[in-house]
Amino acid sequence: MKVAGLVNFAGLLLVNGYSLKNIQFQIVIDETTSSVTSLRDAQGNSSIDWVSSHDNAPWQPLGSRWGLGFADLGAAYLHRFYWTKPNVNTGRNGSYEAIYTAGPLQITVRRTLDSTMSTFIERYTFQNNGEEALDLAARSKAALAIYTPFNDHYTNTSDSLNHRSFAHVWANGGSNAWVKLEQMGGHGRNLGLVVTEGSLVGYSIESRDMITLSNTRGVFQLHPALPVLQPGESSSVEWALFWHSDWDDFFEQCQQRSEQFVQFTISQHTLVPGEKAEIVLSGGVNSASLLNGSPVSCSSSDECTHNYTAKSLGRQSLQVTTQLTDGTTANSTAYLNVVPPVDELISSRVNFIVQKQQVKNGADNPNTGAYAVYDTQAQSIAFWDKGTDRTTGRERLGMGITIARFLRLYPNNTEVRSSFEKYYEFVTLKLQSDNGGVYDRPVGSGTSRKRLYNWPWVLQFHIAAAQLPFKVTSAGKTPVDWFMLTLESFYREGGTDLYAIGLPILESLRFLKQGNDSARYDRARELFVGHGEVILGRGLDYPPFEVNFEQSIVAPAAIIMLELNRATGNETWLEAGELQLTTLLRFQGRQPDHLVHQVGIRHWDGYWFGKDRHWGDTFPHHWSTLDAVALHHHGQITGDDQHLDHAQEILRNNLALFSPDGTAGCAWIYPLTVNGRETHYRDPYANDQDWVLNHILYVDDDIRQSSP
Repeated sequence: MKVAGLVNFAGLLLVNGYSLKNIQFQIVIDETTSSVTSLRDAQGNSSIDWVSSHDNAPWQPLGSRWGLGFADLGAAYLHRFYWTKPNVNTGRNGSYEAIYTAGPLQITVRRTLDSTMSTFIERYTFQNNGEEALDLAARSKAALAIYTPFNDHYTNTSDSLNHRSFAHVWANGGSNAWVKLEQMGGHGRNLGLVVTEGSLVGYSIESRDMITLSNTRGVFQLHPALPVLQPGESSSVEWALFWHSDWDDFFEQCQQRSEQFVQFTISQHTLVPGEKAEIVLSGGVNSASLLNGSPVSCSSSDECTHNYTAKSLGRQSLQVTTQLTDGTTANSTAYLNVVPPVDELISSRVNFIVQKQQVKNGADNPNTGAYAVYDTQAQSIAFWDKGTDRTTGRERLGMGITIARFLRLYPNNTEVRSSFEKYYEFVTLKLQSDNGGVYDRPVGSGTSRKRLYNWPWVLQFHIAAAQLPFKVTSAGKTPVDWFMLTLESFYREGGTDLYAIGLPILESLRFLKQGNDSARYDRARELFVGHGEVILGRGLDYPPFEVNFEQSIVAPAAIIMLELNRATGNETWLEAGELQLTTLLRFQGRQPDHLVHQVGIRHWDGYWFGKDRHWGDTFPHHWSTLDAVALHHHGQITGDDQHLDHAQEILRNNLALFSPDGTAGCAWIYPLTVNGRETHYRDPYANDQDWVLNHILYVDDDIRQSSP
């Protein structure tokens, strides 16, 4: 029905538009553009709007509202026609249709509420009304796009947890494309989208910039896969939106609503040569389906299996081909990764750091001994890059900690040991003051300043050095001396209020206790417990830091709580840790791709730490392994093998950041394009990704120490 004038709609003021409404959905369509400006749950939490519009995202461009889009119609349109104003739009009896035209292309958008299936259906039909063939993907996969601005933004913690959603997008698999939206705070039903006709080739992100910074994921574009359209021909992509409770319910409903949907359940997405993975297929599969051209084994319940054996290294695609009831063929693809044995990969990476990434200039160079950012394209340390996030301090400490953990296993490697000893002197003499303070860049290389964020990494570095089977000293102090100086200065500088990444609570308390160093143990325990009590008291009221609300503020909260439980045995910490862990896991998706499966949403690190400075989704990114640390601790406490396996899956999937020869990249920029620039590749800077290897070695060591 037509909504005239100003009306109060679920608590927000909306201007003229069409309303589609039934017992499941409340949808408002803009009268001028025919874009969807509001989509709410008519039965659940109506304060959450699942699409971005002027009411909840006033920074978003008007031309990128839901259901608008663009197509490459050649040079006459400067290769970009935006459909924003329909020639015809009509709405009646629970349906709505808009028609846009430009040159030879006609775009018809039809929206319908299906009460029988409790579904909101959108269908986009592209017709060639010209006299020549029309190839809308001639220039690139991303040359045809439909805007789907999911409400994935971070204005503040309260607003995020109560009114925003995570968008878990799977658009790279062809016919089995889907999107699961997850309320950030876990309130009520969630919105799902599954493609029911046609297929997608990927998604892109735009509207990311230095104004909104990291506090929005930007505007999403979904890219349909269309054939070349001959004169008079048309092709459609259709999807259904529906409400669901959790992941199991989401996948079950996808199968009910889409004949072509295939659910991949894969035992592990990253393997080493010779390892096997069981692949269970359900949904749009049958005994005639093929996986990479070979038949699959199906049970009577239409669940099919395939036993995959890893062989060649690198990214591997698994394509399921099924004939639909209308005679057409649907192709659905999943992706695995095959890497060298993990210990070999770590050895290769450590050797590369020692040989290629350590500054070896003379004593007058303040960076001498440091591990530095390496440009894998130029095959050189990136001395020319003077950016704050590219100094030899900050996150580069991950290289040093990784090497310390490596030396616990291989203490007789003289080349690595010599390199580490030089690096240890660099940290203590150039990145630290005599009283344990920590600088973000070495003294003498410019304006050094304190950065509280870095303190926990230096603490972790010292406690890792203290556990080496050979003696390390600097300025007459042992690693434990340096650890205590650094710990005292951390809390003196205000560390109690920091949601600190990498604070080594369990590791340091265990080491001090095993060494019968009761005075230092008692002091460290006192400081850590005081820190934990602050986070415990805040609950889910996270303070804003570099991003208003993010995975790497929830993850440290979970880890700190769980490590305190393991170190003290106090059950209060476990209960608090489980609250944080539940919130943390909502950042993770279950797309059948090793790059993104169980990898927490992050979308700014490519800009701050990469060579090519891309905003947009980074799948994977090394800080997503913080989730693995949290899950590992919870699994150790509770004996939950699923959480322990889940942790290993995250760690392994992040190995996509490394190559067998020891080169690496700081982030995988996952979308097809970001702000119009082609992406879907690994950034060339070997920068901070070695935290992944550090966490692998840390978890492995903890397993050894925790075993009976």
